[in-house]
Amino acid sequence: MSRQDPSNGPHRPPPAGTEDETIDVEDADASVDSTVDLPSLAGEIPWTDTSSEPLVIAFAGGKGGAGRSLLAANVGLLLSRLGRCVVVADLDPGGSNLHTYLGLEPLLPTPGSLLRQPGPPLIEKLSGTNLSLCRPPRPMGTGADDPLRAEALQAALAQRADVVILDLGAQADPLTLDSYLAADAGIVVVLPEPVAVERSYAFLRAALYRRLMHGDDEPAVVARALLAADQVGQLDTPADLVAALNGVHPNAAAAIRARVMAFNPKILINKCRSRSDRDMAAGVVSAVGRRLGINAEDLGGVEYDDAAWEATRRRRPLLLEYPGSTLGADVERMARRLLATVGAREQRG
Repeated sequence: MSRQDPSNGPHRPPPAGTEDETIDVEDADASVDSTVDLPSLAGEIPWTDTSSEPLVIAFAGGKGGAGRSLLAANVGLLLSRLGRCVVVADLDPGGSNLHTYLGLEPLLPTPGSLLRQPGPPLIEKLSGTNLSLCRPPRPMGTGADDPLRAEALQAALAQRADVVILDLGAQADPLTLDSYLAADAGIVVVLPEPVAVERSYAFLRAALYRRLMHGDDEPAVVARALLAADQVGQLDTPADLVAALNGVHPNAAAAIRARVMAFNPKILINKCRSRSDRDMAAGVVSAVGRRLGINAEDLGGVEYDDAAWEATRRRRPLLLEYPGSTLGADVERMARRLLATVGAREQRG
């Protein structure tokens, strides 16, 4: 898969320092030693990847409070414990807080810095690990910040890393969708509740149609024209679109069908409190398969654990603060399952 670069500007190396302030929100925890030795894993995770490009894993979708950032941070930390060089990129336009789950300081721009052009993306290594955080030079909050997000994405992909993990957020804006679709593995984190499931379905639907119709190639152009002419909403599903295309442009129909079948998002249910919550991932996979025709993958469920709240309150990574927690074990299980499906890749041009 060739990676598309959403930013047109040249990559600028990270600065040695920044004029923006950081703030210690809990001085009592400042003395915690972040270089403590990590406990060994219960068996090495198999990894047969031989690609020269980094493995890109994207966490997206769901809704606020789904725990997406916590999972992205700790999957990154887990993979760094295997000796892999990992970069995690905070690209959430609705609230950049990935630093919180890594025990790093927030950015607090000075009033004056908000009136000047922002600097390049910031890249900070987590002490004692092979993991670095890449983030825009100031907190996100509006669509006007998209160029800063694009620069941060470009900077993350330009690092010498084995794995790049993208925390994209829940919004279905073009930059988020394109980044999700370009990743080697795209994970949608879902809470076991109706609103979260609905929003996750909406995100997957937006991503799929972005995949089908974005671009200037003939299948995309024909598909857009056909949908634009659908005044009564008869072409409600990808199957409807393919069927209509068959009558006017069989080659475009075959191309669109192939794009639907090649879209393989991964569904993860977070904060599970019961067996039925864990089993919900299979239900979501089945539903999007029936409605959208896509082959989603069931990553299972991650159990709700107060250790996540405690680690966040202490401003410490979960796998450092509570390595033996149920949530930590679930993160490792999920990472094993994920790498089993995306670890072996063909060389990409």
